[in-house]
Amino acid sequence: MSDDVHPAITDPDVRAHLARLAAQAGTIPSGATDADGDDAARLAELRANPSWVRSPDDDTVESIDLDADGLALRLYRPRAGHRGTLVFAHGGGWVAGDLDNNDALCRALATATATQVLSADYRLAPEHPFPAGLDDLDRALRFAASGAGGLTDPALLGVAGHSAGGNLAAALALRSREGRAPGIRVQVLLCPVLDAPDPDRPSYRAHTANLPLTAKGMQWYWGLYLGGGADAAAGGDASLRPDAVPGVEALLRPDAAGPVPAEAAPLRAATVDAAAPAVIVAAEVDPLSDEAEDYADRLAASGVPVTFVRRAGVPHLFLVFPSTPARDDVLAQIAPAVRAAFA
Repeated sequence: MSDDVHPAITDPDVRAHLARLAAQAGTIPSGATDADGDDAARLAELRANPSWVRSPDDDTVESIDLDADGLALRLYRPRAGHRGTLVFAHGGGWVAGDLDNNDALCRALATATATQVLSADYRLAPEHPFPAGLDDLDRALRFAASGAGGLTDPALLGVAGHSAGGNLAAALALRSREGRAPGIRVQVLLCPVLDAPDPDRPSYRAHTANLPLTAKGMQWYWGLYLGGGADAAAGGDASLRPDAVPGVEALLRPDAAGPVPAEAAPLRAATVDAAAPAVIVAAEVDPLSDEAEDYADRLAASGVPVTFVRRAGVPHLFLVFPSTPARDDVLAQIAPAVRAAFA
């Protein structure tokens, strides 16, 4: 095993995948997020990820490209039959990704749950900071609630998302709970961001290097989402750094005087009772793992049905790694709860 792989990553297939990447690049790829210097270059590197590809349709799933008044969408339909539709937001730290980013995950999710998945190509920060991405996911949900030209059942809808997309899905579920978005039956949050970065949270302290997502990287993403600007990004201005964006350093402090918007950090919502049943997945070796469990606990304490799965020995992004059974095992674990929500 490579010494470059974090020792807490014990899943053999995931570890082997990361070791291969480390051998190719010389280090575990935490993306451009942990680099110093030009933010425009870091964003360009993230957005040029060669692993984002569209898989061909097969006997299991077909995909259909759609447009909702300028918002690009992709519908994944299990050929063997399906019930319900999950409106899905991809990962990428709110600053990167497109419909190809989580293409393989969407196909696997649709197959495992026998549910349609409607993926949204939402706007990205820092050109379009909070709440632009959330508003676009809201548009996608409303499109599904309109029937999507006969492709969806408006009575059988849910939201889902991976990583930053899980954050958008959780926030949209709160809007739905409050009657400010169409009704949903389930929220599926896959390794989600649910709070502002908290350097004192144990999972943040434990995961600072040799990982696909680190505490430092999460702070960089957060700064761009909450405080970025398109002009600065285009020019690689140093003012985009989380420690330099006005107001963002305060947001990074858990004792900040100013409130963090609950729609950016759903864990800080005043109440969560009567929210849609939740299915939450956490990776054990991930700065985000503690907040995922905290949110699951808070929902459950408020009477919301929760299915929570913490996968041991894997890092953030394990759900999008190729050739690892961990993803399929976890999707199989959560599938009954998703199907039950649409029963």
